[in-house]
Amino acid sequence: METRRQISRICWAYTAFLAVSTAAQLLFGALLQPLVLIFGESRALTRAALLVSEFAMYGVAFPLFAWLMGRIPSCEMKEKKKISFGRFLCMLVLSYGLTYLGNMVGGLLMEAAGILRGTDYSNPVSEVIGQMDMGMIFLTTVLIAPVMEELVFRKYLIDRMVPYGQKTAVILSGLFFGLFHGNFYQFFYALFLGMVFAWLYSSTGRIRYNIMLHMLINLLGGVLPVVLSHGADSGNLLALIGYGCFNIFAYVSMVIAVIMLASHYRQIPWFSGWVYQEEPIAVTFLKTPGFWVFLAGCVLLFVIG
Repeated sequence: METRRQISRICWAYTAFLAVSTAAQLLFGALLQPLVLIFGESRALTRAALLVSEFAMYGVAFPLFAWLMGRIPSCEMKEKKKISFGRFLCMLVLSYGLTYLGNMVGGLLMEAAGILRGTDYSNPVSEVIGQMDMGMIFLTTVLIAPVMEELVFRKYLIDRMVPYGQKTAVILSGLFFGLFHGNFYQFFYALFLGMVFAWLYSSTGRIRYNIMLHMLINLLGGVLPVVLSHGADSGNLLALIGYGCFNIFAYVSMVIAVIMLASHYRQIPWFSGWVYQEEPIAVTFLKTPGFWVFLAGCVLLFVIG
């Protein structure tokens, strides 16, 4: 009964985070709409809309989420572990490869859905990034998002789920992270990365490794390719060469990631939970109304997104 209560409180906290952040984004967006009608689309209003969206999630919804999760017992690793620079680089290549592999899976899935339904689907993330300048991309995707997402989907969640087993915490972190992105283009790479980041934090107890790795992935996967692409379009030879090298590295890293997982998956160390469970933890989640409400909210974002 105590396990079910713990899981229920965790699920309702994430449900509240999803609901409040979505509602705040819609409210702030509606308040900005008259300015768009008066002044028209502009870079300043685009920046304002993006910052307002970030504030809705991390300035409004996050404090409530942190308060709710803070009331749930946690178990932080006391003896922190370090990883070598070489291992960190391996994690970076693995994460980078999984990012592009997940993007490819999501893109192929949406293309197949478009063919079956006779509809053209476009990547909403690419459209948003295309409307942003480099300063805003760097601020939101490289600085703000990695810090906040690692707190929400790793620090707060892992510290409360590891008593039920490391593998359970890792899978749940990846699943919640993928679902929260709200579209199939991002779901798979967020799922893969979420599990890698969750394993890293649950194995070391140092959230700074996650934040640094997350920042580098977003920099290499989101900012630099856009910069090089714009430079290549303007005829810059170095940018064209750099963009080609990035594409080659992306495909090479995907191959390396698949090889690393295939050859080392059985060697990955997992630690067991120490809380007695009357039933499998997956069954407990399926019996929790908060999980179904959170899932329904995420599915709704997938549909309208």
